Amino acid sequence: MPRLCLPLLAVVILAPNILPFGGSGDHLAAQPPGTEAAGFGQGPSTLPANEITNFKGALKGMRRNIVVVEKEDGSEALVALPDTISSFQFVAKATPAFLQRGMLVRFSANFGPGGVPLAPVEKITLFQPVDPRSLHGRTKEQFTPGVYSDANRGNRNQPMVGKLSIVGRLIGLTPNGVLAVQAGKIPVQVPVDANTTLEVRYNNLALAQEGDPVSVTGFYQPPNENQVKADRITITTDRVYGEYQPATERKSRRKRGDKADDNESDKALGSETEKGDNPKPDDAQPETEKEDS
Repeated sequence: MPRLCLPLLAVVILAPNILPFGGSGDHLAAQPPGTEAAGFGQGPSTLPANEITNFKGALKGMRRNIVVVEKEDGSEALVALPDTISSFQFVAKATPAFLQRGMLVRFSANFGPGGVPLAPVEKITLFQPVDPRSLHGRTKEQFTPGVYSDANRGNRNQPMVGKLSIVGRLIGLTPNGVLAVQAGKIPVQVPVDANTTLEVRYNNLALAQEGDPVSVTGFYQPPNENQVKADRITITTDRVYGEYQPATERKSRRKRGDKADDNESDKALGSETEKGDNPKPDDAQPETEKEDS
């Protein structure tokens, strides 16, 4: 099987000169739903947001859990986070070189008798942990390591047959295109090929850069059309991570003569929230096993 080689979807690096984003992605993910933006920092509001708005713009920063967006008309909108943190997403692209052991992934695959995959996986999504208090139903399954099936929902002993959703930690990707994942207590191996895409969706701003494109769907209370309660916020970028960078660009990250940090590649992937995605020793007990025990 050919090695996975096409550009895949992933995440970005936090720019040092960006407006304050609150430090770590967990800071955003851990907010109790519906409490973080009442009255946009001016006390609880009893007025319903009854006008629908949809707009695009550029990311400017974060102010006390309010995303600041410069709209296409030049005005500045203050956008409160959605009640469901899974509706707040940052998406970007990467190549297979971006993958690291221990990253959380999810994907769907078809399995035949004996748990044998019937075809290469079409799409793999990388994600980070979020506060489960804002998750319900199938959305919660997307963030909980395990093996899931629409035909046998809630079955903890799901047989490895049929179309299944796999959620777990990445073990590795072999040169011949086999992706290995620890899905809770179940090890899973699936084939990938040149048509497989990798999509990373992080539910925080820890990896965003100022100026990234933003699309917002939400509500506002007239006449304050630039004070919005979001139903969905999606931030994207055209940067591709894992690709070769020219020497001049790599040197710009540190002063000439400075010794490169051994952990520089890990730091480039984001903030403190990604420590849970760092590789573990081969003999360490998978963290997902503890969660399911």
